Amino acid sequence: MLVNDPSWPFDMDLSVLDTGSITNILTDIENHLPLIESEGGMIELLRVKQLFETELMTSRRLH
Repeated sequence: MLVNDPSWPFDMDLSVLDTGSITNILTDIENHLPLIESEGGMIELLRVKQLFETELMTSRRLH
């Protein structure tokens, strides 16, 4: 769960999200990447994308 990860920028429990929801979030992030103009914004969005990808691949996420 990312809530215990100090690098996670939000205080939320992602364990309640199913695989489809996380996949939709990742698709939205990928669609917005070309729209990001600042390097800092791009780095932050890629960091969030990586965190969702990691959450998607956790062994607990079987539902």
